[in-house]
Amino acid sequence: MKTLLNVTTKTLRFAIGVITLMLISVTAMYAQGKHPGGGNGNATPEEHAKRLTEMMKEKLSLTAAQEPKVSAINLKYAKKVDEARKIADTAARHKSVQNLNKLKDGELKTVLTAEQFKSYQKQVEEMKARRRQMKN
Repeated sequence: MKTLLNVTTKTLRFAIGVITLMLISVTAMYAQGKHPGGGNGNATPEEHAKRLTEMMKEKLSLTAAQEPKVSAINLKYAKKVDEARKIADTAARHKSVQNLNKLKDGELKTVLTAEQFKSYQKQVEEMKARRRQMKN
């Protein structure tokens, strides 16, 4: 009976140790901004533009001629949005980002085909829906 109790106690201690290590790891990830969901809120405009361009290259099948143009547009607006996010007034910040997104869409429309642009708009709407779900 004593050996069974001894084994159970050791197993329980081990399990508690593993759970503690997992909690420490998750806490450290959140502290570094590396959320399990994948996004990094601390990304530079350059990193954000590069990730977005890669996603668009894959999802929209960008041509070799389109890729540098899309990349330049993404970088231009990533920098502008980064500046707009520093606006203290929430309503003004939101309106500024919306206006920048409209301008960006206008520029992308001149580079992408009609089919690519339609697909891009659909993906943007899906991302917005996912963000709304995460907030709730």
